[in-house]
Amino acid sequence: MNRNVKKYSHWASYRRQMLDRLQEKYRGLYKGIVLDIGGRDRGNFKKPKDKVQKWIFADINQDHNPDITLDVSHMKQINSNSIDVISAIELFEHVYEIEKGLQECYRVLKKKGVLILSMPFLFHIHADPYDFQRWTSTKWRIELKKIGFEIEKLIIMGKFYSILAEMYKSQLKSIKKRFIIGKLLFSIILPSLNLLFKWDNKSFVKDDPILNYYHAGYFIIAKK
Repeated sequence: MNRNVKKYSHWASYRRQMLDRLQEKYRGLYKGIVLDIGGRDRGNFKKPKDKVQKWIFADINQDHNPDITLDVSHMKQINSNSIDVISAIELFEHVYEIEKGLQECYRVLKKKGVLILSMPFLFHIHADPYDFQRWTSTKWRIELKKIGFEIEKLIIMGKFYSILAEMYKSQLKSIKKRFIIGKLLFSIILPSLNLLFKWDNKSFVKDDPILNYYHAGYFIIAKK
């Protein structure tokens, strides 16, 4: 394992690693005019900014140097039917008026435009600047359909053992910061957590009526 890969595997949450892989898998969806809302560059996914007609970075916080400063719930700066793709990765847990935000996304997208979004579910509260809610997969299906979106993909991002591994990894990171021995413990235990993370793919998890319904989060592709 080279140094950069090792560093990434240490700091990145399992959800972030899954997000990077999923965005890479669906890289081909990014085309035309892309509105990237709240999309400060995180993780290892290299956004195909030079492969599209125009990439617009929008954020509610001007300090992040966006191309446009806006609230997704009130995108008056964006014309209706003008955007080909909206990227809303890890955005909507931070949006107070989430339904209005989704309606605005629908408004500004062109016909057959694509909304790519993700949201954590069983994951720690994280302010950016605030953290307001979590939605189940059922809630996502209902609300997106109500607005007019057609869901093409709804991917569950981790189940029982992913969540368990994530919590242990967070604890180890905390120990690593506070105690001299923490760095050694982290290096010793992390490989076991990486194996634990993979248990979600086992049939005994998929067939279990409890373990299968622990959801770490969702990655959704919806079309107007």
